[in-house]
Amino acid sequence: MSRFFEYAGCWLVRRDDTPCWYIYWCRPGTRRVLRRSTGTTDFKEAKRRLIAFAEERNSLQSPSMPTAQPASEVNVPISTPVQRGVPFLAVVSQYVERLEGRASHRLAQYCLEVWTEFCGYADLVYVHEFTLTMQEKFIKWRRTSRSTGLPISNGTMNRFLEVARAAFHDGWKRGDLASIPYVRLLPKPAPRDRFLTPDEVQRLLAACTEPHLRRFVLIALHTLQRPSAILNLRVEQVDLTWNRIDFLPRGSIQHNKRRPIVPITATLRPELEKALEESVSGYVVELGGKRIKKLRHSFRTACTKAGIRDASPGVLRHTGATLLAAAGVPLREVSGMLGHTTSQITERVYAKRRPEFLAEAASVLDKLFPEVQVESGSKRRALLPKPLDSLAGP
Repeated sequence: MSRFFEYAGCWLVRRDDTPCWYIYWCRPGTRRVLRRSTGTTDFKEAKRRLIAFAEERNSLQSPSMPTAQPASEVNVPISTPVQRGVPFLAVVSQYVERLEGRASHRLAQYCLEVWTEFCGYADLVYVHEFTLTMQEKFIKWRRTSRSTGLPISNGTMNRFLEVARAAFHDGWKRGDLASIPYVRLLPKPAPRDRFLTPDEVQRLLAACTEPHLRRFVLIALHTLQRPSAILNLRVEQVDLTWNRIDFLPRGSIQHNKRRPIVPITATLRPELEKALEESVSGYVVELGGKRIKKLRHSFRTACTKAGIRDASPGVLRHTGATLLAAAGVPLREVSGMLGHTTSQITERVYAKRRPEFLAEAASVLDKLFPEVQVESGSKRRALLPKPLDSLAGP
């Protein structure tokens, strides 16, 4: 690889697998070559970052190392000063590169594009400059820079901050960062409680005239899985002998969004038998013999035809879990279908749909505080609560 620029034992290199410029240098006392992304495709900016990196690296290796910046300037305790001289975009871009092949890679790439634009706007170069003040500046900039004019929710803003925080932790675990700045997330918005009623489900199925869309809806309702897991489902993951579906592809590793093994219902089995027989691409849900990556448009069209508003493919998963909880199915079993590693998530979201949800507490409250009786005229008299010992029974 050619060296396009050299300074103080470091040199710039253009790699074939990434558009960003890379800094190369040798570890002192060895012949081992190390590298780090500059996080930029601009040659002049890459040279500026190489010079800053080389000077910081040489100052840390010199015996007269300068004193650390006061903690008040970097918003961290004195005992854990944030490591200086590490490029912000280099850490984030390396983290995004390591996500390649995972479901979160595309979103992380988009976040990297936004961070790159903000770094140019705010002159953010190093990780230690990402203070709470800089984070607030990013939030304000992102809310006002949207060309659509639509408001950005806290949940969307947190996605950008979470990518930065995850990149810092990844760099720390790999030894690229000795310490990391604190990233403060915004308060999480209330979860959407949209689900389809049984009548809406029937109308939606009737509106799904395209076979691949109807198949997708049936699988989503009968397995409670995410749209991505259903669209990536291959025929070999369907076991008709043991009557089950393993949503984790062979050779894959479970991550936070788990893909469980779920049973095949009697209603779904004929549809799966037909899908396995007709599949050309190897996927259960296909169109024209090819794999389907998205079906938001066709799903939206079917919802409009069925008179359903504010519904997305992900609503089907929430619908199945909500109706199961409302039917009295144990939350432990609902949690297993959803693939939650702990039933706490399921209980927090779906316990309120259970028929017996806090029923005993409500019954006791009825006995403690009976209905107010109204006397003639304008005078009102409230019945006093009965003694607690009388609530235990005769």
